[in-house]
Amino acid sequence: MFQRNFIATASERMASIRAWLSDAAPYTAVDQKHLDAGSPEQAYWHHGYQAAIADMLAMRVTRSRRRSSGGM
Repeated sequence: MFQRNFIATASERMASIRAWLSDAAPYTAVDQKHLDAGSPEQAYWHHGYQAAIADMLAMRVTRSRRRSSGGM
């Protein structure tokens, strides 16, 4: 059950971000400036990626704590 909820939540977040990017910055799908070594875009891409990983880990910890305390 936890894994299904985690996957559903992560999928919803991804879809939301994709929709936002499609509206706000559609050029990012083709420009790929984050691949240019040493570019500000590369730094921001890495920052965003580590933030996403931190978000997923926090989501897991929060749900694990809820389960161990008798919550969902």
